[in-house]
Amino acid sequence: MDGTAKAKHDTRVESATREPGAIFGWFRQMMPQEFFDRVKRDLEIVENSCVFTLPVTVWLMILQRLSPVGTLETAVEQLRQGSGRELLEDCKRVRDDRISAHTGAYGQARRNLPVEAARRVAEETFRNLYTVVSGHPEHDRLFVLDGSTIRLAHTAALAKAYPAARNPRRPSHWPILLVTVLHHVKTGMAMAPAFGPMHGPEAVSEQALAGELIDRLPPQSTLIGDRNFGIFAVLWRAHRQGHRVLTRLTAQRAQRLAGGAVPEVGSDMELVWEPSGYDRRAHPEIVADARIAGRLIAVKPEGAKQILYLFTTREEPAEQMAALYGQRWTIETDLRSLKEQVRLHQIAAKSPTMVASELFLAVATWNLIRSVIQQAAHQASVEPRRLSFSRARAALSAFAQASAHHRSPQEQDRGWQLVLESIAQCKLPNRKRPPTPRLVWPRVQTFPKRKVLTLA
Repeated sequence: MDGTAKAKHDTRVESATREPGAIFGWFRQMMPQEFFDRVKRDLEIVENSCVFTLPVTVWLMILQRLSPVGTLETAVEQLRQGSGRELLEDCKRVRDDRISAHTGAYGQARRNLPVEAARRVAEETFRNLYTVVSGHPEHDRLFVLDGSTIRLAHTAALAKAYPAARNPRRPSHWPILLVTVLHHVKTGMAMAPAFGPMHGPEAVSEQALAGELIDRLPPQSTLIGDRNFGIFAVLWRAHRQGHRVLTRLTAQRAQRLAGGAVPEVGSDMELVWEPSGYDRRAHPEIVADARIAGRLIAVKPEGAKQILYLFTTREEPAEQMAALYGQRWTIETDLRSLKEQVRLHQIAAKSPTMVASELFLAVATWNLIRSVIQQAAHQASVEPRRLSFSRARAALSAFAQASAHHRSPQEQDRGWQLVLESIAQCKLPNRKRPPTPRLVWPRVQTFPKRKVLTLA
């Protein structure tokens, strides 16, 4: 016996829930057969009559991310039990009901999945679901930008594509993937991420990756970022495309923009930000007359120990801007949930192409769960951010397994309503804590450190 404790830190939607196999109805609503036909035509994918076609492979990879374990065996067994049967082609094994329990064919289909097809799946989930929830032009166009890292398996191919960090005392072992994400503030839905190597000769920066995401932002959005993205090149790229920005600045950059004096708390000055000589050398794409007209705000929220220097192109009062910047913390909890609940803390794939496909389909799974949370929140008249993501994932995982045994649309509908009720009841507590420094607890080393022996 043992125990542990863990901290919990339109009509289009309604039509999907009335179809037999409600969670599968969501999948078909986000990615109809026409979408897969278009992807196969654009990417020149030729498929013979088989079990593991492109739609089936994508569906099973999403089921793997929904499951707390997510092995190939569990995904294939769920297909054999009836989950996603509507996607199967009319081949001989399907007609004879002889889908093999072996995972070799499914594993080969995963390896053959083009990265571009996986990326389009992630983009399609965001585009369709953002269109469903978008209603208020101002509140529904807030996006928060951040970066993180993902540890990869140690293989020769991954170590070459994503080199490990260099340590002067001993060599690092794990390849590291640098990823930049852009999430919708209200619902938490994610755009397809941008990523690259963090170390090595082809290393990329979070700011460079952010540019790829900014180019795909919905029109007239507002970009929220921390000090890492509070540089001219990032903000000018967003401003040039008609987006508004709200980012935190370092004290040194705020002092330079203010003309040499450190802005005092409560100050709100209008200014025109022009690139420095270093900005132009580091980013030659900046045009000669590039400049951003905005405001420099200095605020100190109640209970905070540091002064926030904010640059924005919005017109609301300084207090509202400070409160709006507080929404940036939502992406920290989103990244935690992505790594813990969708299992992105480490990607076990052994090739760069499989790493990219796993990352994109993990984001598609995230968007699927977030869309169901959105519907549950709408029925319960609460904000989507108030509902627990971990409980929503667990409820969907249980329903995905049980739905294969539902024999009638009434059973499916009843099970789906139970899912929505369960999610709606799992409200997160209203936490209002004073800001504190981040504390990192050391991990206990249960095994001796690896030693590299050299032969004399």
